[in-house]
Amino acid sequence: MKTTGTDRKFNGKENIAELPKDKRFQKYTFGLGFLLALSFVLGGMLTNERRTCRTPLELIQMLAILCIMTFMSSIVTGLLFMLLTGLRNGCGRSRAAGMEYESRQAFAFYTVVILLCWLPVFLAYYPAVFAYDAEGQLYQVLAHDYSTHHPLIHTLFLGAFYKLGEKLPGSFSSGMALHSIVQLFLMAVILAYALTFLYREKSSWVMRILLLLFYALFPANSILAVSTTKDVLFSGLVLLYTLKLYQWCCEGGEERKESDILFILISALMLLFRNNAVYAWLLCQPFLLYFTGKKGRLKRYAVIAAATLLAFGVGSMGLKASMSAQRGSPRELLTEPLQQMARTRVMHESEIDDATRKKLDEYLPAEWVFAAYNPYLADPVKNRAVIHDDPAGLIKTWAELCRQFPLTYVDAFLDNSIGYWYLADKTHAAIYGAGTESGFGYLSTDNRTMPAGYEIVEHSYLPGLRSFMERIISDNEYQKIPLLPVIFSPAFYWWMLCLYMAFFLYRREYRMLIPALFLTAYYLTLLLSPTVLIRYMYPFVVTCPVMLCLVSQFPEKMGVKNRQ
Repeated sequence: MKTTGTDRKFNGKENIAELPKDKRFQKYTFGLGFLLALSFVLGGMLTNERRTCRTPLELIQMLAILCIMTFMSSIVTGLLFMLLTGLRNGCGRSRAAGMEYESRQAFAFYTVVILLCWLPVFLAYYPAVFAYDAEGQLYQVLAHDYSTHHPLIHTLFLGAFYKLGEKLPGSFSSGMALHSIVQLFLMAVILAYALTFLYREKSSWVMRILLLLFYALFPANSILAVSTTKDVLFSGLVLLYTLKLYQWCCEGGEERKESDILFILISALMLLFRNNAVYAWLLCQPFLLYFTGKKGRLKRYAVIAAATLLAFGVGSMGLKASMSAQRGSPRELLTEPLQQMARTRVMHESEIDDATRKKLDEYLPAEWVFAAYNPYLADPVKNRAVIHDDPAGLIKTWAELCRQFPLTYVDAFLDNSIGYWYLADKTHAAIYGAGTESGFGYLSTDNRTMPAGYEIVEHSYLPGLRSFMERIISDNEYQKIPLLPVIFSPAFYWWMLCLYMAFFLYRREYRMLIPALFLTAYYLTLLLSPTVLIRYMYPFVVTCPVMLCLVSQFPEKMGVKNRQ
């Protein structure tokens, strides 16, 4: 009996040539294509006009362009759906997708390949890429004056190696070199584990090879592996958490206490390594509890979730108490509102009434806000705003300006987060400037200044390689090569996740959406962050390609259990 678009049954062997005729296929490819087209239209307007549409004529023009681009992007998403369907059917599998080698042999192979490719980068940037927040975190260690502004567990982790350097030849630089070696090894092991996981799942050997090359050669992976930023280990933990979640929800989970304890440990560490991770995790829990309840495993998962929250709470409060750490500033929560108010003042100063302007002066004084406002970086405004005297008045003023200038508020939000959703954005690669001399660009490789006697001294053993890498990630020369900027774009990994979710929604394989929950919730927190940096999106960089590889996993292994 012939099936229609609404009652179609997926058996893993669909006729790819017939897919474009299927109504469900058309609906989901059009929906994803529309969202992608909308991102290009809005991103293009903000880049070229510095605002979205304001007049009826501009709205008509925007809708016309949106229709054309939706048609084009729907063709692209349709082709991608057909490609993923082919992978789901088993295309690209060969003997290399089988189990000719033991898992530990595959794991050793992947680990060695990644380490061999990363080792030259470590030597080029010896002892470490001492950038981002390392300076501020180590000042806390030296002064024994801790704050929860940065995750305490990472500050102590970084500080342990720094202080260890005092006892090693080469002083503090040797400590940072040891930090680089340990972190580099941990990340290589985590990424090799993910590849071995895909090997066991019998995913496409072609996709595994491409993923191995991506992990080993993509500059962000090798340079961040020796960087001092907290986002590196956090991203590795997100990848492990996602794979455990996949095992738990899509394969039924191992009925062993050891497996549950490991799940709890990974989850708690993940929450401790990033302050905003707990909000994303909490947002996921109702969905996970609902799902496990339907599958008769509510009690078991509820225990895991409660134990995770308890472990996180005890760990967080224990670290704070033992270090006598001060609470971080609440201004971090006001990043987006302050940016919206600043943009409104800069764009509409003459239109704001005297009473509101006088109130604004209490929080964002005119003498500095016009020079400080940067549509892509909220820190200059956030760090100088006066927020402690009258928080209720601040919120009231924010709401009043929102009522008067709602579109400006929308533009401020879109501009500040543009790199997270607009594939053609280039601002994320020059947030702090660009150029080899400054060490700023797509990645920050500048060497932060420490007090006399406590410096981290750079000594490149491969200066030629360092110069080459700097041209790529500081001078941003990757932008000159066609299509390559897409892979470097932070938004690329968000749209990769969207493709994954849309594909499994189309196929009604709803369990496969569960591993995407945390990343989706975490993405929402990033939209409210001070700026767009690839390190903020690094959890997506290491995790989303693995999730896409799972599309090529043998459907027969999961069978009908994978569909609600």
